[in-house]
Amino acid sequence: MPDRLRQGIVTVRHRCVHPPLVTITAITAVLATAARYRVFTRELPLDVAFRYGYSGRALSMGRWSTLLTSQFLTRNAFMAVSIALSLALMLGLYEAIAGTKRALVVATVSAVAGPLLVAGVLGVGSSLGYSFASRTLSTLDYGASAVTAGAGGALVAVLGMRRLRWFAIVWVVGGVLLHHQIADWEHVGSFAVGFGLGRLLGVAPPIGIMRRQLGWIGSRVGRPSALVAPVLALGLIVGSLAGGAAVPARHAPGVVSGGRLGAASAEPASVISVQYPTPSVGGTRNALVILPAGYAAAKLRYPVVEMLHGSPGSPNDIITGFDPITAGAQPGVPAFIGVAPDGHGPVVSEGAFADTSKQRLGAAVSDDLRRFVDRRYRTNGRWAVSGLSSGGYGAAYLGSRTPGQYDAVCSMSGNFTPKGRAFQGEPQRVLSTSSPLLRTRPDGPRTLLVTGSSDGAGVRNSLAYAQALRAAGQAYESVVVPGGHDWKLWNREFPRCLRFMLAASPTSRPRSAPPTALTVAAPKP
Repeated sequence: MPDRLRQGIVTVRHRCVHPPLVTITAITAVLATAARYRVFTRELPLDVAFRYGYSGRALSMGRWSTLLTSQFLTRNAFMAVSIALSLALMLGLYEAIAGTKRALVVATVSAVAGPLLVAGVLGVGSSLGYSFASRTLSTLDYGASAVTAGAGGALVAVLGMRRLRWFAIVWVVGGVLLHHQIADWEHVGSFAVGFGLGRLLGVAPPIGIMRRQLGWIGSRVGRPSALVAPVLALGLIVGSLAGGAAVPARHAPGVVSGGRLGAASAEPASVISVQYPTPSVGGTRNALVILPAGYAAAKLRYPVVEMLHGSPGSPNDIITGFDPITAGAQPGVPAFIGVAPDGHGPVVSEGAFADTSKQRLGAAVSDDLRRFVDRRYRTNGRWAVSGLSSGGYGAAYLGSRTPGQYDAVCSMSGNFTPKGRAFQGEPQRVLSTSSPLLRTRPDGPRTLLVTGSSDGAGVRNSLAYAQALRAAGQAYESVVVPGGHDWKLWNREFPRCLRFMLAASPTSRPRSAPPTALTVAAPKP
């Protein structure tokens, strides 16, 4: 062993004089949360990841608590063990040198700074129109890697070893160049922030001085390390609650063929990632499926609600933004199976969920998807479709594409004529068949239009489509609610969409008297 390295190890060993209380608490919380969600024997359930994981989209909706809860989540046994070991090495060694208070500051600031820096950059990129930034805002991330990166930066700062510093910089930056993952981007920000804090805060006084400063506690405990036991107990409590205890069962009534109601069991709603065959475009496509509470035990059949994201966007947006599990538990919303397909096309990425001469994306997200879902899950034959922004166009388009395929449509802040990259260079025939405005009919699906009052273009689009629906005799409702073209409105109004789409079968309503409708409504709680 080189003398310089041996000397460095001896120096570090002599400086490690403080008990790693914060580190023990953090590791205990991570492992307790892993045990709570049984990730030692299975993958972390997606509904838990979406509810408590971090994403830029979640922050944009005000879910700031995910910055904390995401730190305690791990995907599987390997991630749980590796995060615990990383915390022990980085945060534990830094705390042993710098002291508990400094370790707590570094861990807390690093956990927040890395994700916020990445979300801020992506938010700016999204506002400038970069589709990559908008899509990446939906990327889920969890695990205490931001804490370990920040603690690593602080540790390098207090050790003052030049070679170690350069090795750490190459390691962190190399992760970005090799993986391009959102967590690696957070590591750069957290490492830099941790390094700055390490330089700014310095190290704690020697253990003897610290013990004298403990006063009453020190005179009775004798050794600061004796505080490990109560802190460990606190860590167990924090870890049990870190992921938000259990995801509660949703006691929404079940809906089955024939109108019978089924009571939901203690089994919570769940989110499943699937791949389904798409002969319309070739290969397979991704979708997220939301199964209602008590699905496995109830043995009932359920209606299906298809949910379409905006552009640019992803199915993750639907789970984070609509929060269909919570929305499905609200009063007046029957139990349903939710499906969120990927709306990006294989030829033209921003495909608008439509069939064009370049790609049959509309068939892939309707015909192919329905065939797969009806075969795999217990559906009752009723399908509805909802979407936001360009997904609102997609909902109206799919509702008009094939007569009788959808029972109801809810379009939020949508447009109703073919626009955007998906239709560039398309012949007039395709543009005509892709325009919901030109394809209204008396037997078309019941349609709800929801628009924010400050969304000028959206209000004009909804008014034009409402007039076309009325002229055709197609059942519809149109509401203008306070708000703009944003997730705050879409999240708030999605339960309204569910109540409308899952109402009684349209065959029970006379088609000769469609609802009249431009209504100005207050937001429902």
